[in-house]
Amino acid sequence: MLVARTMDWPESTQPILTVLPRGLAHDGGKIGAEDLHDPNPEKWTSKYGSLVTTVYGLGAADGMNERGLAAHMLYLNAADFGQRDAKLPGVQAGLWEQYALDNSATVAEALDVLMKIQPIAIEAHGHKANVHLALEDAGGDSATIKCIDGKPVVHHGREFRVMTNDPSYDQQLLLLKGQDSANRRATCRCPATSIPATASSALPIISRWFQPRRPNAKASLR
Repeated sequence: MLVARTMDWPESTQPILTVLPRGLAHDGGKIGAEDLHDPNPEKWTSKYGSLVTTVYGLGAADGMNERGLAAHMLYLNAADFGQRDAKLPGVQAGLWEQYALDNSATVAEALDVLMKIQPIAIEAHGHKANVHLALEDAGGDSATIKCIDGKPVVHHGREFRVMTNDPSYDQQLLLLKGQDSANRRATCRCPATSIPATASSALPIISRWFQPRRPNAKASLR
């Protein structure tokens, strides 16, 4: 399986390629050493080790764990985690992806654990962490998950292999159905079924999707 994405952002996200071993303790109510004073933060110890690319030191933007589950966090203007429900354990949005990688071996397992927590909205460098997730596993399963109006919205199945930022994923699917050539997701969908097998051959195609002046227009292709 080949996984590719763009990172069109107006500044460096201070990425660090980081190895996180299994058995590492995490606190969903903290951003580094800063305590968010959440009423019910989720605390966990990772079941699986992972290799991730961090973003602003808040958590992971991309990563894969030792069982072959991969996750990718993209910006989404419409993302809304809703009012904080203290009955659900909270995980700050920068660790949302990491929580899935730490606790799941497959897409199905990731969706199950993610339904049991609530992402906590945060900000960094003047940007709100309005994000959604793309997931895939070693068996070829895929899914996307976002929160709209405080409710999780999931698209689960091998057919959901391309995700960009805006609009919301259901609208992306409608645009793809009409093959709107102006829509970036439709542009990505065609090579998704015929992309070259080697990374060197794929790079010229992927580079055409870069839009550095539109930080909310990224694509993740699996």
